[in-house]
Amino acid sequence: MSMPYILESLTLEHDRMAEEYKIRPYGGEVALFRASKQLHGLVADRSLGWSNILVGNLNVYEVPGHQQNLLLDPNVRRLAQSLTAHLLRVQQGLAVF
Repeated sequence: MSMPYILESLTLEHDRMAEEYKIRPYGGEVALFRASKQLHGLVADRSLGWSNILVGNLNVYEVPGHQQNLLLDPNVRRLAQSLTAHLLRVQQGLAVF
């Protein structure tokens, strides 16, 4: 099979699955790490859409930077610090969701 054929087949399957997918409410706890700066023109709520399907608790952590540079220094260090602090609170049973 050729690569164009494989890619077209994957695209068709992806589109079919996306049409059939049914969003179900999620009742667990979610820690959302989001960039403090969003793309120009993007209108996103603080939960980035999670509030539409989440019936559990949501804890939002804002990390300096844009989505494009969140995993680059120095922003990735702040992300790591926030994630580490959250995991420690969860381990100690102190996480506030």
